[in-house]
Amino acid sequence: MPKAAYHRSVSKPVVAVGLLAVMGGAWYWALLPSAPAAVSRRPVSPVVAGSPSPAVPSVRLADLAAEAASRPMPGGGRNPFAIGLPVATADDSHAGRRAPAAPLATSSPRPAPVWPHLDLIGLAEARDGGGLVRTAIVSGPHGVYHARAGELVEQVYRVERIGGDGVDIRLLPEDRMLRLALRP
Repeated sequence: MPKAAYHRSVSKPVVAVGLLAVMGGAWYWALLPSAPAAVSRRPVSPVVAGSPSPAVPSVRLADLAAEAASRPMPGGGRNPFAIGLPVATADDSHAGRRAPAAPLATSSPRPAPVWPHLDLIGLAEARDGGGLVRTAIVSGPHGVYHARAGELVEQVYRVERIGGDGVDIRLLPEDRMLRLALRP
C-alpha cells in the first residue's frame, strides 16, 4: 500500500493569518448596526439667518431677590430633628428660657401593638442522656422555628413549657401566658 500523500502546499503561518483575517471580518460584521442609516436624497436647505429662534425667558435677579424678601419666613428656627424642643436663633433675646413644646394631643387612643401570629405545627421528642427532650415546631411570619423550653421565638415569645398536646409560651412585652395547642 502506498503511503498517504501529504500535500504541503499551504504552510501553517499562512493558514493562521487567513483564519485571523476571517475572524476579524466576522467580528467587524457582527458589530455593524443592524439597519443601515437612511440617506435622504433631497437637497438640504440652508439655515436662514432671519428665522425666529425659540423665545428665551429673561431672568431678572433683582426681582427674584425682592420676591424672596416679601415671603414670610418661619420664626423660631424650627428643627425637624429635635424632639419637641425649639431651637434658639442668634437674634432670639429669650434664648434658653423657652419651655419645651407640649406633645401633640391625640383624640384616639393608641392602637394596641400587633404581635406576630404563631402556630404549633408539630412536636419532636428525643432521648438525651437518659431524659426526654421535647422540641416545639412553630411556624411564624418569618419562618419555621424549632424551639426548646427557655428559647425565644420571633423575639417576643419565650417557650415556657412543652407538653405532649401543646406548648405554653410567654409574650414578653405584656408578660402574658399563651397556649399553643397541637391541631388534631
